[in-house]
Amino acid sequence: MNTKLRLIASLINFFVIAVADTLSPDLQMYWENSMVHPYFDNTTKRDVTAIAGQTCQLHCRVKSLGDRAVSWIRKRDLHILTVGILTYTNDQRFQSLHTEGSDEWTLRITSPQARDSGVYECQVSTEPKISQAFRLNVVVSKAKILGNAELFVKSGSDINLTCVALQSPQPPSFIYWYKGGRVINYSQRGGISVLTEQQTRTSRLVIARASPSDSGNYTCSPSNSDSASVVVHVIKGEHPAAMQHGVNRCTIVHKSEQIIGVLVISLCIHLLVSVFPNR
Repeated sequence: MNTKLRLIASLINFFVIAVADTLSPDLQMYWENSMVHPYFDNTTKRDVTAIAGQTCQLHCRVKSLGDRAVSWIRKRDLHILTVGILTYTNDQRFQSLHTEGSDEWTLRITSPQARDSGVYECQVSTEPKISQAFRLNVVVSKAKILGNAELFVKSGSDINLTCVALQSPQPPSFIYWYKGGRVINYSQRGGISVLTEQQTRTSRLVIARASPSDSGNYTCSPSNSDSASVVVHVIKGEHPAAMQHGVNRCTIVHKSEQIIGVLVISLCIHLLVSVFPNR
């Protein structure tokens, strides 16, 4: 039944608008104000994911607005953010954008934070008021270099690092690799390759035939995510325990202490047996 009523209302509204188009400008304005009721264009995206720190927008389209006003309301505290193109909050990160003659009223949020996540309403000053809800989810996108924070590589082997941009609503436009504070320069050293796949949000850095001079802090920095770093140690000689990817010095020391402890206990038992053979 509700579907039929909505269909009938839409048809009536269509014919009213068609009639209004044949009138003079003054009569059109009167007709629209008295007969045509504002309604929302439901084709706009109403579930928006934004990255913390990057400007985002909520787009509300209102048809047949007439002389009514459009406001943006924050649902959680019913705080009025904007009325028309005026900002009604002390938080100047919120701004209403509107082009004269268009039916779109946009709420722009500069430098959104996770605390800005929630429901926002586009409200029209009809009697009774009508509103349309928009859900905003602000995420903190972070990069991650797979493995532990320290990597030990044998001199002559390859350094192989893989970076992933986590919780990114859209692929990064670029992913830069740094050694220390400088972008890795391919011309400074041969054997460096970077393979970036935007759709999977991953980037792989390979440095062939590593030498001790390649040791240092390596940072992965996607365009729309916080960066991530790993410390690489390129060492000479045979160090089997340290050659494993992701094994750090704390783990090696801990295992060494365990082995020494077992040896000490075994030695004590052996001495006791020697001193007291019949007990």
